[in-house]
Parts: sequence; structure tokens; C-alpha cells
Amino acid sequence: MNQKILVAYFTKSGATEEYAQKITNILIESGFTVDQINLSHEIPDISDFDTIILGTGVRMSMVYRRWKKIIKQKTINNKQLFMFLSSGMASEEPEKAVDKYLKPVVEKYNLKPLKLTSFPGKIPEKWAKYDDGPKGEVNLDLAKTWAEEIMNHLKKKH
Repeated sequence: MNQKILVAYFTKSGATEEYAQKITNILIESGFTVDQINLSHEIPDISDFDTIILGTGVRMSMVYRRWKKIIKQKTINNKQLFMFLSSGMASEEPEKAVDKYLKPVVEKYNLKPLKLTSFPGKIPEKWAKYDDGPKGEVNLDLAKTWAEEIMNHLKKKH
């Protein structure tokens, strides 16, 4: 498979990175060429990639800004785009998390993602002692299932 895939993510508590790693591993095991980049280290030029998988965490009811630096690149709508987030809300209401955090970004930047999803996030350790609500647990099985959906979509395209 000659498709070049970028899995780019930004995380603070580490949940988004765990999901990105799982997605990357599934795609590599399936024969795809995948670059994984933590957006806190660099913002890549996406022009060399066929498929972009973007992941972000949510803090203070906002997706991280560094994530948007990929979205603003002019070639983004020429790519197969998949987007995910991890958040506390996704633990109990994954569809609501997509509606609240991803769909406004999609609309604002006129994006055409093929799939949107949300995964349960982590409450940062320093905040956990103040939060009496349910604690989010990373669920890598959800990421595995989503990565398999992406893989099946990409295989059908070629």
C-alpha cells in the first residue's frame, strides 16, 4: 500500500497520545506507511501525505490550538481526513463530545472529514482530587475498532 498516512496529535494528560499510538500500530500492522507526530514538538507540512488522522485533547471546553495549525493548511481538503478527540465528556456522551468539540471546528474551517469520533480522556492528576465526577478511563479497544474502520475504508479506496 503506497498511501502515506500522518497520525498527528496534541495531548496534555497523555490519553490522546495513547489513542494515536494504538491507531498508528494497527495501521502499520496492516501494511500502511504511517508517520506519527506529536504536535507539541513540530507542525508538519501535510502536503506529502494522502491521509491525515488528527487527534486532540480538550481542556477548559476547547480543543488545543496547536491542532488547528494542521487544519489551516491549504491542502487539508485534498486529503482523506479523520479526526478524533479525547475528553471527559466522551466517557459518558461520546456523540455529544463530537457535536460540541469537533463539529464546530469542521464547520468553521469547511473541512470534509470522513470520520469523527471521541474517546474517553483522562482527568489530569492535579485536578482529579477536586473532581467528584466519574473518572475517564482510556479505552484502547475503541481506538482499535476505529483504526480498523479507517483501515477498511483505505483498503477499499485502492
